[in-house]
Amino acid sequence: MRSMLPVLLAGVLVLSPAVSTAASSFEKGKENNKNEQVVVKPVHPSVMKGKVHGTTKVRASVQDRFHLAVKISNEPIQAKVGEPSPADRTVTNPYISGTDLSGVDEKINKFVMVYVLDDENNIVNFKEITLKRTDIQKEEWNLVWEDEFNGESIDEDKWNFVQGGDGYGNNEWQHYTNREKNARVEDGSLVIEAHKEQFGGNDYTSAKLTTQNKGDWTYGRYEIKAKLPKGQGIWPAIWMMPTDYELYSGWPATGEIDIMELLGHDPDTVYGTLHYGKPWKNTGESYDLPVGDFSDEYHTFTLDWEPGEFRWYVDGILYAKQNDWFTKNENEAAPYTYPAPFDRDFFMQLNLAVGGNWPGYPDDSTIFPNQMLVDYVKVYELDGEYREAGERPITEESVQDLREPINGNYVYNGQFDTNLEYWDFQPFEPSDLFGGAGEVSVVDGEANVTISDPGDQPYAVQFVQPNVPLENGERYKLSFDARSNGDRGMVVNVSGPEQGFARYLSDKSVDLSSNYQTYSYEFDMENGTDPHSRIEFNMGQSSDLPVWIDHVSLVKLPKDPNAPKQVLPTGNYIYNGTFDQGTDRMVFWDLEKERKAKASASVGEAIPSREITIDVKKSNELQDVRLTQDKLNVEEGVYVLTFDAKADEARSIGVRLTNEEHSHDYVSDKQISVTEEMRSYQVFLDMKEADPKTVFEFLLGGNSRTSVTIDNVEMKRVAAPVKINGVTKVEAEDFQAMSGVQVGEDGKSVGWIDEGDWMQYAVDVKEEGNYTVRYQVASGRDGANITLLSKAGNVYDGTREMGEILVEEADQSTSMDVAQTGGWGTWKTVTDTIYLKEGLQTLQVNAANLNLDWFFLSPEQSASDTVVKNGDFSNGLTNWGSWWGDQWSGIAEGEIAHEDGQMKLVVSKTGDQSYSPQVFQENLFLEEGTTYTVSFDAKASVAREINLVIGEPLTSDPWFIPFMETKKVSIGEETETHIFTFQMDQPTSVNGKIVFEVGKMDGEATPSTIVLDNVEIVPVTTR
Repeated sequence: MRSMLPVLLAGVLVLSPAVSTAASSFEKGKENNKNEQVVVKPVHPSVMKGKVHGTTKVRASVQDRFHLAVKISNEPIQAKVGEPSPADRTVTNPYISGTDLSGVDEKINKFVMVYVLDDENNIVNFKEITLKRTDIQKEEWNLVWEDEFNGESIDEDKWNFVQGGDGYGNNEWQHYTNREKNARVEDGSLVIEAHKEQFGGNDYTSAKLTTQNKGDWTYGRYEIKAKLPKGQGIWPAIWMMPTDYELYSGWPATGEIDIMELLGHDPDTVYGTLHYGKPWKNTGESYDLPVGDFSDEYHTFTLDWEPGEFRWYVDGILYAKQNDWFTKNENEAAPYTYPAPFDRDFFMQLNLAVGGNWPGYPDDSTIFPNQMLVDYVKVYELDGEYREAGERPITEESVQDLREPINGNYVYNGQFDTNLEYWDFQPFEPSDLFGGAGEVSVVDGEANVTISDPGDQPYAVQFVQPNVPLENGERYKLSFDARSNGDRGMVVNVSGPEQGFARYLSDKSVDLSSNYQTYSYEFDMENGTDPHSRIEFNMGQSSDLPVWIDHVSLVKLPKDPNAPKQVLPTGNYIYNGTFDQGTDRMVFWDLEKERKAKASASVGEAIPSREITIDVKKSNELQDVRLTQDKLNVEEGVYVLTFDAKADEARSIGVRLTNEEHSHDYVSDKQISVTEEMRSYQVFLDMKEADPKTVFEFLLGGNSRTSVTIDNVEMKRVAAPVKINGVTKVEAEDFQAMSGVQVGEDGKSVGWIDEGDWMQYAVDVKEEGNYTVRYQVASGRDGANITLLSKAGNVYDGTREMGEILVEEADQSTSMDVAQTGGWGTWKTVTDTIYLKEGLQTLQVNAANLNLDWFFLSPEQSASDTVVKNGDFSNGLTNWGSWWGDQWSGIAEGEIAHEDGQMKLVVSKTGDQSYSPQVFQENLFLEEGTTYTVSFDAKASVAREINLVIGEPLTSDPWFIPFMETKKVSIGEETETHIFTFQMDQPTSVNGKIVFEVGKMDGEATPSTIVLDNVEIVPVTTR
């Protein structure tokens, strides 16, 4: 139910009625002589019990160039030679003769069609079999949890109520409540009822019930009998989410199981779907009711979930099977081991949503109140052993079938030399399906998209190239040039329209301006090979400004087996330190043995035992048995290694950083004592030189017949603490350690922060006291909050170990709620205070349901305190600087002095510009949205004009970002006070600068002596 884009799901292929006839011959493929014929032998399949519960197996021989496929059905199947094989999810294609076939029974799903297919999946022969009980391995399920709703009220020992109305990631319109009006037991059924009414800021109410922490299961049979509602914008769902949500990171990598979903405007169709992956992918199937719709009477929806397989049923009729999926944490280097994420506890959810991206929204035809009725919910576990998941069964297109690149570019006509050939605009029907409207043309060799209606979704205005081939396991680079005639946004991705619009390249937000810029993104093809992926430029919702696109390119990047490993987004140099990735959970690790040592390594399958155990059978020296990881791109500096370890008897182990040839050790610690109890260890590694091919090793030999278990290995570079001395800015992405968060694509912010996630920063506070904390945040959800904790000590100098700071352990803490800012990219500054002690310490930020760009720490001051330091020159000329020009602006002459508690600037010769010479102060803190009063006293030996400038210096022209208009100030021979106000409309700056320009004004040079005093910038109001 979360973040679903509109998906055009392929329906079950309906074959025309045909008389079953066998083919006598078949024409060979394109590569052969068309006159050469192959005689197709009759197919004589046999069936027998499978090895695994509830299965049968088919045996049939097939000729070269052909392969088998099998379809399961609840009714006789029509087929015809020459037609394509059906492709719905009751078909196993290819089917290997003699393998177990699940989803069958002797009463309903008893018809099995065996197809012989050519290499283009066309039928060349077929034979149908009707199964008997003796053909199927016995299967029994035991009831372990149920609710038949026979009481007087909802059993809150079994069900939780979700309450709130924040759109739930799908822009839904309802507010969920726990009122009887929205959820109750009535006549032996659970009633979930949606109403059109104002409540909690929403226009509709409804209910959502979950079994979280009251009913949580791994695998099993889930059976729900329900009567479903209908109506435009009505969206009932029966679905499951993981109990340990963070195990594989956030959605969609966490996984989602949709047992049943229905769109109210299409009430005779239900959907069964899986969500998974990073990038996100959803795969599923639909079932059409033969007569009537699902609101007419109760129907039974069943899901069988086993290791490596899901099966969906309606009224006992199998309509879908799935056994191919994956998932990955963006902070890790490889996908989690299959069958993750569907290998741990999930809980059930029942809800009735109103509106959303997928179903659309209610209109005048929608009837309220509207009900979803549930007669019962039953959960079963298998009586016996579940099947084994095995390896992920990826079925790929053959590489030779893929469209060839032109000069290495997989995009055809990327420079628009042949008008719009190979490109599609608004590739959906109708073209304004999502409210967007516009046109595309080629102007001066560029694609020009004009927009008359941006619509209400990014994909409402869409320019795509389809049929772009991508191969599993390859890495690609997408690049293009783009501009607008002003500032606007655009979303770019590479997706799989035939794979539920899976994102092969995740959505990338592109900020366009009037200047052409080149954008490029690299991504790995984690999914199976897809010859029909597409590049999407989504220009809807953001703006009606036009967009120009040119030089679109997609190239395959060469693989370098010797390339150094990139540091993970978490800052960890070690890949798969949690031993839960790759086919055997040991990817990136090697066990090396020397001098006739004998040892083996293994990782457990169950979640609690996903740790590596090295069983040493024979060894003499510590370095005889090594658990290694190579090609670490290690730079000079201090690193901290943390890991958990135990041994079956107390012993010492070692760690080492060495070069690729093992001829030079950079760091070696051979005296780490481990015990029989699993505990955490922390080792400091001082790397005196850089090596992009560094080898990391655990040294585990030296003790015969012992075993060592290791887990949670991290090696992170420890940066020097940020000095908090006056106003200090800390970038969110510069964390020392973190848990659960993701750095933005631009590398300049942190997002996907959920409850329990955190970031830690090392700081050295120079002055104890109260500090104002200003956070730059963005949120599109209610219920956001931000907490700051401080704890003395830091891993940098070994005074604190790595790990989370709990609230009760913190020396100081402060917390605040944050209201929606208007979206995940709409930034706002929020302010809090915290007391910080002097010295080295660790700051931890917990910031749930928001994105964080940066935060400022500044000594707390009253509203009347000036931003300028030493503006009364009581401390001489400290904090002030001067500049006397250069060859381009003309070199001025003179001197700056401190006299009678004032600044005295003697200008004997000006340069050729107003800013030559100048005096200035930098590093001013100026906050967005604040109004400031600027004042100073001044006089001159000769009446003249000077310029007052306040802004932020840049490294290139223009040399500053102005925060206010330049003020031309007339000063005379008597001291006068000059006062101005300005509103800070630029983003908050810690690098503000005040400048007094005393050079040539309006072409007139005026040598003089200028005296300045009492310079202040004082905040007045904050909007």
